[in-house]
Amino acid sequence: MAKLTKNQVLTTLDGKSIRVIDKLGEGGQGIVYKIKCDNKNYALKWYRKPCEEAFYKNLCENVKRGAPAETFLWPLAITEKDADGSFGYVMKLCPKKYQPLSQYLLNNARFKNLSTMINAGTQITASFRALHNQGDSYQDLNDGNFFIDPETGSILICDNDNVAPHGTNLGILGKPRYMAPEVVCQNHLPDTYSDRFSLAVILFLLFFRGHPLEGMRDNCDREDNEKSLFCKMPIFVFDPNDSTNRPNPAIHRNVNVLWNVYPPFVRNLFIKAFDKNLMRSNGTGRGDRVMEKEWLKMFQKLRHSVIVCPECGDETFFNMKKENHKCMNCDVNITRPAVLSIRDELIPLQFGKRLYSWEIDADKELSIDSVNEAWAQVIANPKKPGVFGLKNISNNTWYRHTPGGKEFVCAPNGQVTIIRTNTIKFGTKGEGIIV
Repeated sequence: MAKLTKNQVLTTLDGKSIRVIDKLGEGGQGIVYKIKCDNKNYALKWYRKPCEEAFYKNLCENVKRGAPAETFLWPLAITEKDADGSFGYVMKLCPKKYQPLSQYLLNNARFKNLSTMINAGTQITASFRALHNQGDSYQDLNDGNFFIDPETGSILICDNDNVAPHGTNLGILGKPRYMAPEVVCQNHLPDTYSDRFSLAVILFLLFFRGHPLEGMRDNCDREDNEKSLFCKMPIFVFDPNDSTNRPNPAIHRNVNVLWNVYPPFVRNLFIKAFDKNLMRSNGTGRGDRVMEKEWLKMFQKLRHSVIVCPECGDETFFNMKKENHKCMNCDVNITRPAVLSIRDELIPLQFGKRLYSWEIDADKELSIDSVNEAWAQVIANPKKPGVFGLKNISNNTWYRHTPGGKEFVCAPNGQVTIIRTNTIKFGTKGEGIIV
């Protein structure tokens, strides 16, 4: 059955009835419908043609195991096959406020601010770390896989039907421009290592609005580009030792401008990710590609480098080791706000800023489960203009100590005044000093 009709009723393998409500869209593999199941709305991806038995069995296994994180629009149930052998799988609907990543790349959708975009990159990376830690690989990472909330940076990942255990491939190779060189050259099948290359491409596109391998050597011939740019001789557009593929100033304006906007530690990690030794067409070096944990460390540091300019009100990058820094938007010289110095990190304490469990507690790490787990928030004192406090939104009792030895207790929902040279013990393995 190539297509489904409105109000058509299907049955899942676990015996539940689903009813087709409307068509949402279609792609190369199948058609996506809005359906009703257990009085709730879901989406159903219906395959136009019967699939290989190995693909079907793998999908069934993915349903049994469940999603590695809530960010995945994971297969929840599979329908019974029809007379032609066609079937579909049920997943959660994507809320309307989420926009496709492709729309951000085309500037048809825009992030609220820098922090929102950084949060999106963090969640994308943390989600794939969870997937890879589960022993799976995505195998078809591209710009069509992501939906992002422009107000928060929260993400959702679709098209999870090709996910398979590392080392297992069900026929998919990937989308041109996102595939690792060794996959383009057909020397390796997609796996976790090729996922990491594709992830680096996605992150570069997200932050620099251009492709990391498309520069002066791009001749616009698709076949030649696939062989040269993406397979035989891939060269990063900002390779420090090879300038032959620099961004074309007439075409790649965004990349040229944005490259110098980000702090050096961001640029250095992308240079590492697209090192020639990690992009060899035979796959040598693929095991040394930048892992998700290293990207997450970069994102943690990047999040701590963003403040709001008191002059223009926009977010800007700020080197917290300096007392003054120019706003990248209005060029005004900004004085550094108070910061919390904790475990070699300097976290700005501006009004509205939230501090998270993984920033405070030494036993916590930045993951998809903890990324939005806030433990503190900077608030203003309504009776004393210009005086700010740190509200305790955790379940722990805090203790503020002055240089003179006085101690102030801060229970959950309480607050401590932000005073330089004071130390805060957060009731966990977290202790920081305000400087």
